[in-house]
Parts: sequence; C-alpha cells; structure tokens
Amino acid sequence: MKKNKTYDVVSTAYNFRQKHREQVKEAISYAADAGLGVVAFKTQAGVYWDKERKHLINMKAALKWVLQDTNVHTTVPAFNTYEELKEGLSVMTNLPLTPREEADLKIGENRGWAGLYCQQCARCLDQCPNGVDIPTLMRSYMYAFGYQDRMRAKEILESREFESFPCRYCKKCTVSCSQGFDVKSRVLDMMNLRNGF
Repeated sequence: MKKNKTYDVVSTAYNFRQKHREQVKEAISYAADAGLGVVAFKTQAGVYWDKERKHLINMKAALKWVLQDTNVHTTVPAFNTYEELKEGLSVMTNLPLTPREEADLKIGENRGWAGLYCQQCARCLDQCPNGVDIPTLMRSYMYAFGYQDRMRAKEILESREFESFPCRYCKKCTVSCSQGFDVKSRVLDMMNLRNGF
C-alpha cells in the first residue's frame, strides 16, 4: 500500500479457508487504521467443498466469520436466489457464530476435503517443471464447479494461453498444493471443460 494516501478503499479476498488469514486480518487492520474502507471478497470460499456440489459450505457461517472482523466495512457475497439473499441479510440481525456454525466451518478440515477455493498463494508455480499457470486454472476451477459460472471460468481461461494438455509431459504431478488440491486432476478437468466450451 502506498503511504501517500491516494486510495479510499481496499478490496481483498478474505475467508475462513485461507491458510494466511491471520496475515490478511493484520493487513485489513492496518488499512482500516489508515482510514481506508475495506471490502471483503470471496467470503463464501468457493461455495461447495466438492466439485460434485454435494457438500455445501455453510454460507451464513462463512459470511458471519468475515463480518466478525470489525475492520471489514462491507462484503460482496454472491446470491443466486431470493432465499439466499434473505439468508445473507439475516446475518445482520444475528452476527455471532453459533457453536454449530463454528463446527460447520471446520467440516472440510475434519473430513480432509480440500474444497474449491484457491488462495492464489502461487507456491505451486516454482514446483511445476512445465511452468503451467496453476493459480489461474485453480481459480477458473472454483468458478466452474463451485459457483457453476462456466462463462466466468471461460473468460479466465481465455485471458491466458494454455496448451491443450499442459500436463502431458508428466507421468506424475510433483506439485504439492498448500490447499491439498490434486493439481493434475483439476488441470485435466479444466482442459476438458475448456474443450467443451
């Protein structure tokens, strides 16, 4: 952040799934103390724990988690239905997380589910011998399978040049994702999806 105070607002991803959430929290506090408005994005952390969309993240709990931080001034959660909008608005009258909601936010961790949210840490980039832009593919994966927004996923994929099969030279993927993603499997899913657009 520049110290010349030419900014009014900071927009950042912030959710309960981020491995570096404490550092994000500190940065948000710094920004708020400097008089900046803070807008939190990606509060729903990919919406589902799985690409088959069988295990929905507790959206109300995820939104409450973000809003517990008094330095967050507003959020931009996605709502697809009027019922989802009503559920999101209900958070404003009952902000504290219940014990059940706190447990719901730990389900993925307890069950070993990697989820769909890529925190874009970029630790994977140096690990890939072919230099594949894994963070971009993982981001498009979240939109395609978590949000079911295939057009957004397509836009992200088209913003970069990808080979038709970027993992073809590797018999075994050596990339270790900090979120626990099976990187090669997800890259293949995205390439198959891209070819179907």
